[in-house]
Amino acid sequence: MTRSKNAAKRKTGKPAAVAPASATAGAGPSKPVDVASLLDKAHTLLAQSNFELAIKFLNRAVECEPDNLEVREVLGVAELEGGDEEVGRDHLLHLFPPHTPSPPTNPSPYLYLAQTAGDPHEALGYYSTAAAMIENTLGPASTDASSGEFDGGEGEMRAMGVRALVAMIEIWMSDLCMEPAAEDNCSTLITRATTMAPVDAEVQLTLASIRMSQSRVDEAKQVVEGVYDRIRELEAFSPSLPSYPTRLALARQLLEHNLHLFALDILLTAREEDSLEVESAYLEGWAYYLRAKALEEGTVTATPDAEKNKSEETEGEDDKDLEDLSAAECMSESFRALIECAQLFEDQEYPDEGIGGHVGELLDELKERGVVPAIVEAGEDDGEGGEGWEDVEMK
Repeated sequence: MTRSKNAAKRKTGKPAAVAPASATAGAGPSKPVDVASLLDKAHTLLAQSNFELAIKFLNRAVECEPDNLEVREVLGVAELEGGDEEVGRDHLLHLFPPHTPSPPTNPSPYLYLAQTAGDPHEALGYYSTAAAMIENTLGPASTDASSGEFDGGEGEMRAMGVRALVAMIEIWMSDLCMEPAAEDNCSTLITRATTMAPVDAEVQLTLASIRMSQSRVDEAKQVVEGVYDRIRELEAFSPSLPSYPTRLALARQLLEHNLHLFALDILLTAREEDSLEVESAYLEGWAYYLRAKALEEGTVTATPDAEKNKSEETEGEDDKDLEDLSAAECMSESFRALIECAQLFEDQEYPDEGIGGHVGELLDELKERGVVPAIVEAGEDDGEGGEGWEDVEMK
């Protein structure tokens, strides 16, 4: 969950003027504030991402009932989502002793505090508590491991537990990777995660990352292929698909194992869902580039049936299958996707300079090679026909 740490401070405004006594004489008692109604309005506003107005309702509710822990928790989350991390954490910490007799019994506050912790050990502490709460509530997965389907409430709880366990693994593999216990802790945590959600894509990709860090490359590749096999038949926008970021992570790992066509299959579906996403455009261009290089160097082996693009299953289409594209055609497709990425990068002022720098290098190389970008089909480019590509560059 990404949040801005530089959100502008809200103005509190002037306090309401107090009416003179003569103006209120005979008016009768004022209507008491309904905190439950304020909370309902805040939830509605939060669902609309209207954090500023939701926070106003929640602040009023807290003023009326300072000890209402539900309101305090929602206010803390709203402040975090709205960008004020310090205020949000302060509200959430008010759910713990010495402000309350006992700490919260639900995992949500622990997860939010972990995500905003400044120290990896502090984050691990919060994540560990949240994960243990969820495991004690749910126990091991009871459904058929091949389906990965759970009832709504159970599914949400398991997803929350998975996020906590995966986040802990990421901390041990990054900030604390040099500590002696890092590898053993990762092994323990991934076992807990696979017990909680055996075929969850994020869990499986984390397992693959661990295997790569252990130089167990073949095992990692097998895990990644398994994730792809479980979703390869799904169409764009299918509710059964993993989250968009998880699919991009899958594409990256597929490319790491030189499974270029698998990666392109995932990326083309992702771009069908969101053609304005910078990272998916970048990865599409990079995947075509790697495929072209492999063809040029003769390192592409016979393509198994599983690696054929889904387009071959659609009757009446004249487009080539991805596996039939030549190296030159892949380079052209790469150039097209990278130009699109460069334009999106500039238009959106995308913050990842790593992607921007790599795209710039690839564009320069393709221009030097005399590659011409693939032409977007008529009707897909608003009539521009791909003109002006010579002037596209990363600033």
